[in-house]
This record gives sequence, structure tokens and C-alpha cells, in this order.
Amino acid sequence: MQKGFAATRMCDIARTADINQALLHYYFRNKNKLFMVIFEQETKNFQANILSILRSEHIFFDKIRFMVETEIQKISLAPYLPMFILSEMHSNPERMEQSLGGGHQHAELFNTFRGLVEKEYAAGRIRKVCSFQLFMSILGLTMFPFLAQPMAKRALNINDHGFDQLISDRAQYASDMLIQSLRV
Repeated sequence: MQKGFAATRMCDIARTADINQALLHYYFRNKNKLFMVIFEQETKNFQANILSILRSEHIFFDKIRFMVETEIQKISLAPYLPMFILSEMHSNPERMEQSLGGGHQHAELFNTFRGLVEKEYAAGRIRKVCSFQLFMSILGLTMFPFLAQPMAKRALNINDHGFDQLISDRAQYASDMLIQSLRV
């Protein structure tokens, strides 16, 4: 995730993981297969976490808050993940489409989210909103600070600790902003 697909070699991965390079090649054969396994695992984890929240008994606004908190916590543990995904989407969209199954894997997630948004609107609890735009806003509000970290640290003249404090406040701020934008 730190160097991206093109700049990473199997020997770098083996060294970082503190395993024998031959063993890495035995299990994954090549870098592309290893990438696919990692990306599919991350995608499945993302989907499982979000679906769990969406299917919970919590009220809709709490689900929005939990989605934002979960994503920020997850990305905080792997801050290179958003840049890695963005970089790979632009450098090799075919591989990304293949690893996402042409987008079919996300259908259940988007359909569940859209159904909740439509239900909340029909009940008069939120204003009319495009569910896809709302979902993209959640992703943008959670991922962008990590993508912009070097610029933000320089512009705000903060160090890693200062950025961590900014991120710790982000879940509340982003959740409140989203929820306020949905209120009738």
C-alpha cells in the first residue's frame, strides 16, 4: 500500500513480512495474484462492516454515524489504503474492475443502502436525496483527509500528532455535517 503495485517487488514484500521469498512465490505465484487476494480481502471487509451497520436495528442517523466512524477508524489503521486504491484505479482500471467483479460484488451493499435511504424518505424522516451521492459523500468525507494528509499537515503547520488529533475529531464533524444535510 505504501509504494503501490508498480513500485513494489515480491522481494520487498517478503522482506517486510519477514518470510522467505520462495514461500511467497509458492503461495501467490506473482505480484498480481497477491494484489488480488489483498484487494478482495479489503473489499470484503469493507462490505461486511458496512452491511452489518446497515442491517442493524439502529436508527438511520446512527447508521450514518457508525459508517463514518468505522471507516475513519479502519483507515487510521491503514492510512495508505485510500491512496493505494486511488492510484490503482487510475493506473490499471482493468485490474481493479476484475478484482471488483465488474462492480457486481457491491450490488448488495448499494441496494441495501438505497433501500434504507428510500425508506427514510418515504417515512418523512429525511429530505429527498440521491442515495449514490450520499454514499459517495460518506466515502469522500472519510477518505479525503488521508489522501490530503501531506498537504493538510503543511498547510496547517501540524505534525503527525496534530494530524491524529484532527482525524480524531473528524468522525463527529463529518457525521454531524451529513446528518444535518439530511434533516427535513
